[in-house]
Amino acid sequence: MSKKQPIDRFKLKAELVQQMLDGTISMGQMGKRIRSEGLQMTQEEVCKLLGLSRQVVSDIENDNGNPRLDSLQKYFKLMGLEIALLPRQRSELQPITSNT
Repeated sequence: MSKKQPIDRFKLKAELVQQMLDGTISMGQMGKRIRSEGLQMTQEEVCKLLGLSRQVVSDIENDNGNPRLDSLQKYFKLMGLEIALLPRQRSELQPITSNT
């Protein structure tokens, strides 16, 4: 089994966050890609590390169910992310992001 080539995790995360803000990927899709491509971890490894069940991790990554807030926080903290509130209308983000 060959080892995956290392990638720039920060670049990947920045690209995925932008895609999420643009509305082209979901929170779960972003988490799954950071886990698998950036951290190069399996769901099982994440479960062991965080003390979450495989079902909870699967539900988060597939945008299913209603995971508890503390489970979401644990999962996304591993990705170097935190949960935040955003306007429902993505157009409201443009003035905010253009000022940074």
